[in-house]
Amino acid sequence: MVERFPVYQYEIRRPDRATETRWSFVPLSPGGYAGNDEPSDAHPMGNEPADLSQMQLAGHVEAPDGSTITSMEPPMLEIPGRGSLDLNSLIQPERADAPQLGHLVRWLPR
Repeated sequence: MVERFPVYQYEIRRPDRATETRWSFVPLSPGGYAGNDEPSDAHPMGNEPADLSQMQLAGHVEAPDGSTITSMEPPMLEIPGRGSLDLNSLIQPERADAPQLGHLVRWLPR
């Protein structure tokens, strides 16, 4: 049996910077953006204007039974008896090293 988790995609737009694509396990409301799970005044760029695009379902992740979400954004899973997996490395392998636990998880893009 496997656990199945929805993954949402959104973009962060800041003036004079390239648009950055991110993923999350929960849909966020569009608006201002402070950073990864941090209040705006705690983030180094918290005072800079940034916009969050409309969230959209990007796909699903299938993981071994008993896997749990340990972070919504960045999206991280705890795989029972194996450790944590940052889904960014699975969804966008060109941005990170190949995940050691990637063979246990299946990315199903929409």
